[in-house]
Amino acid sequence: MKIRFKTFVSLGLLTTALLCSVTTEAQDGATLYKSCVACHTIGGGKTVGPDLKGVTKRRTKEWLVKFIQSPVKIQKAGDADAVALFKEYNNMPMPDNAMTDEQVVKLLDHIDGGSSGAETVDPLAAASQHRVDSILKANSPQDIQVGRELFYGTRSFTNGGVSCASCHNATSDGENRGGILAKDLTKVHSRVGGFAGVKGFIQSAPFPSMNQSYKNAPVTDDEIAYIGLFLKHTDEQNATEPAKSSAWMISYTLVAAFLIVAAILLIWGRRRRTSVNEEIIKRQEKISK
Repeated sequence: MKIRFKTFVSLGLLTTALLCSVTTEAQDGATLYKSCVACHTIGGGKTVGPDLKGVTKRRTKEWLVKFIQSPVKIQKAGDADAVALFKEYNNMPMPDNAMTDEQVVKLLDHIDGGSSGAETVDPLAAASQHRVDSILKANSPQDIQVGRELFYGTRSFTNGGVSCASCHNATSDGENRGGILAKDLTKVHSRVGGFAGVKGFIQSAPFPSMNQSYKNAPVTDDEIAYIGLFLKHTDEQNATEPAKSSAWMISYTLVAAFLIVAAILLIWGRRRRTSVNEEIIKRQEKISK
């Protein structure tokens, strides 16, 4: 199960990196960093990958440029630091990307806080972060319930996005509820390193299909916090990854079987009608002669 998840995430990250690399030439460091937030924070702690705060003090700029451009190549070449990072983060490989040296330098400058050493504080963003921190700190049953309703779709998202359960399952109170089209999220809270990882995946998912679904209907910071609390709850409830409910699998199998039979009957019916029509035409041709 863990191997499949790592492979799935790695492929998703690789796809995102390839898609983003086409349009990064004229982007600044802050924009370039958006492709990193699914796995990294700057001062927010470890998630899928390491916290990047102070990374330029821990590694040389030359090493960072090479590693960000070709982490898999560096790791496979036996670089001690790259191998250590690979092992520390559950053998989850960081995908190679097509950033130029100049782009990586811009990214590192952004991680350092920019040329001025500090970023302008947005009052609205600060207020939003304060609300989110309050929600997460309270961790109340009411807030967990809000997250449950948002996840399953019994409460609508502010911007009208589709519910998480349209594609994902999250086992809560022993009940499997949700879709089977994408990865089971019951234990995702611990898999991605907590709230920061959950937020990163929702805001900047490394999966093009998910990004497209929420492109014009972004999930708000408050909603992400509620969903994060709910997923923390499902994680704590389940010691291991839950098995899919056999009833759900049987239902989907029956639906698939019905559609196949219906398609066969439709094709057979059309052929039969064609055959009867041909016989009628042949008889009419004989009479007319």
